[in-house]
Amino acid sequence: MRSVATLLALLLCLSIIPSSQGGQAEQLDIGFTFGGNGLDANQSGNSSSSLADLPAIVEYYTATWCANCVEVEHALDNIEQSVNIQQFHFHRNNDSEDPWGTDAGEGRWNARYDGGIAPTVVFNGSIKQIGSVAQDETLEADYTSHANEDLSLGVGTSTLGWVLNSDNVSGTATWNLVVDQENLPLNSTVSSMIWITERFGNFPEGGNGVEDYPHIVRGVIELGQNASGTIEIDLPTPHDDNDLQIFLVHQVNLPEGEEPEETEEQNDPVSPSDGLPNIGFIGGVAALVGAALLRRSDL
Repeated sequence: MRSVATLLALLLCLSIIPSSQGGQAEQLDIGFTFGGNGLDANQSGNSSSSLADLPAIVEYYTATWCANCVEVEHALDNIEQSVNIQQFHFHRNNDSEDPWGTDAGEGRWNARYDGGIAPTVVFNGSIKQIGSVAQDETLEADYTSHANEDLSLGVGTSTLGWVLNSDNVSGTATWNLVVDQENLPLNSTVSSMIWITERFGNFPEGGNGVEDYPHIVRGVIELGQNASGTIEIDLPTPHDDNDLQIFLVHQVNLPEGEEPEETEEQNDPVSPSDGLPNIGFIGGVAALVGAALLRRSDL
């Protein structure tokens, strides 16, 4: 009888352990992003890059109060020394403790990634990893692997031009994309965007103690599916220093209702059943054991 009681106690303890998959990376079947060539917004300039030389796009959802976000940011900064990445930090919107969230940024995360949880990192719009727990030995190892995923874009170029107006708060952006559609998923489309960032923003009130927050996304401007064009842009007011930047980002969109065919090399996405047994299952087993225990005591 004592052994049954011990088993029951163990099951009840196990039932309160979270079944989180926080460190597992998820392959997103929604397309991908590429681009990332940028310019300082406080002066006119031009940036052109071959598709092969473009950095990996790193979208990072964060908040100034998020303590474990600091580990994620350190890992991203560490791999930036050896891996070609471009970071974009999207801050949580409508947050009294974070001054940098935007409707456009939050809207992008809601529409593209079903919302954001701080901290979450998305690489090239196709690999999402939530939390600060490593899937491999370290976050640096995880992020390096994700960033080095080859998009196989082939030969082409991405070009961004910027002419700052005399008022220093607006300008004209031009863009051009040359990419072979044969290297993209069947029937997919490509839309382009300009992302405005602030290199650093000082916020000593931030709960995680970072104070100087980098790569802050201040605006997301949709350019549509035209491969080239021109657009007038009003720059947001910098939080402190005059360090705004503009970046050209392209997004591959899969046909609605379609997903790319899986190959043998692709891993199945992690499902809740891959983790610990859920609370309902363990609770049910515990109830059965408890009933057996009571029945035995009545004999």
